This record gives sequence, structure tokens and C-alpha cells, in this order.
Amino acid sequence: MYLPFLSNQALAPSVPGRYTDFIMQQQIKIDTPTSERETRFRALADQWRLETGPLSSSSKIAAHPAYQEIIGMGPAAIPLVLRELQERCDHWFAALRALSGENPVPREFAGRVPKMRELWLEWGREKGYIS
Repeated sequence: MYLPFLSNQALAPSVPGRYTDFIMQQQIKIDTPTSERETRFRALADQWRLETGPLSSSSKIAAHPAYQEIIGMGPAAIPLVLRELQERCDHWFAALRALSGENPVPREFAGRVPKMRELWLEWGREKGYIS
């Protein structure tokens, strides 16, 4: 995403008819989809998936250092985790609980991974983290 830098000069450029060109020259780059945060998240998620693939214990899966580092990224990681959950049904539920302080999964659905995924994605859409 690009956002034009708006100043008094940008609002009234000296060359009439060149407003668009002037604004294009003044653009500054802000948070893009391939931000450092997303790059770091992807690397950690790949490492976590690779190293925990054979594990069946959800507590061991959640205790993995890469998973814990993702949690350490704070609430800014929520949309990244939810997008990852949209793409793959994986055990992101403990991370989402830790990052958000919420749990949209009623007790009766605990352990039912497809339903848990559905409920977390619904939560993410309601909160505006994903579309």
C-alpha cells in the first residue's frame, strides 16, 4: 500500500496540471503485505511446522521455540496467524488465545480441530482481522 505524503506544497503544487505527478513523486512506502513482520512470521511458521510435524502432543507443539516466538510478536501477529489458519488447518489455537486473550471455542468443541478452525476464522472476520 502506498500513501501520498501530503503537505501544503503537495496540496498546491507550483505547476498546474501536474498534481498527480507531484503526488506520485512524494509517495512513501508503508506496511506492505511482504513486511518484515510477515517474512519473519512465515519463516517461523515454516520452521515450526517442519520441526513439529511428527509430534502428536498439542502442548509440545505449542511449546516449540518458533511457536513461542510467534506469540512474542504480540497482537500484530493475529492477522498473520488467521491467514495461515485460512490456508491450512493447523494447531494455531493456543497462539490465538495467547495473542488475543480470547477464546471463541465453547468447551463442547474443544479438540474438534475443524470446528475450532471455523470458529476462530469467524471470530477473525467479526473482529476485522481477515475478510
